Amino acid sequence: MSRLRLDGETAVLTITPVENEVVELADDGTAVLGPDGEPQTVTAGFVGVTPTREMGPASVADVPAFTLDAFARTVGIVVKLPVRMVDVVQAAFGTEERDPNGPIGLVGVGRITGEIASYDEITLGEKVAGLLGILGSLNMALFVFNLLPLLPLDGGHVAGALWEGLRRQIARLRKRPDPGPVDVAKALPLVYAVSGVMVVMFVILLYADIVRPISIYG
Repeated sequence: MSRLRLDGETAVLTITPVENEVVELADDGTAVLGPDGEPQTVTAGFVGVTPTREMGPASVADVPAFTLDAFARTVGIVVKLPVRMVDVVQAAFGTEERDPNGPIGLVGVGRITGEIASYDEITLGEKVAGLLGILGSLNMALFVFNLLPLLPLDGGHVAGALWEGLRRQIARLRKRPDPGPVDVAKALPLVYAVSGVMVVMFVILLYADIVRPISIYG
């Protein structure tokens, strides 16, 4: 019971605490563990304010801006991938914490997908939205990564075609013979190097997703 003064008048309010499951703490502040090694919980009263989550419809007009924002963030992630891979290595082979917003491999994607599907604290609609969001993000990331101007990615072939067209335009302006197609075979060492780096990144992410997995629900 509490007293509240409003506009010169005193109002008496009765507050009924709600039941809440909390971790039982010992006198030193540490969690009390049960026989199975897991923290024990006790029922305690709760009075206060807690955040809530609510889903609502969005306007179709908001879709282009949302998509562009997601695309820009994906480009930023792909561009900073080498730096982020350093953090993944430090977490996988050291004592650093894994960045929940860092890169993950196929095992990590599968783990997060299963976590969303099995989480009981969200509705079916939220699960479907989360899974569709992961699918869309994965396809967008692959699209951006594939556009990098490096062979054997498609972006490398596009860069080669643009360079070939530029050479022909310059030769035409200078009234010189057509230089001919670009010899892609000369780029084979680069292809091998890029492919090797991609394989190493895949193996590191696979190992990190196993030994230091990312969990979105803790």
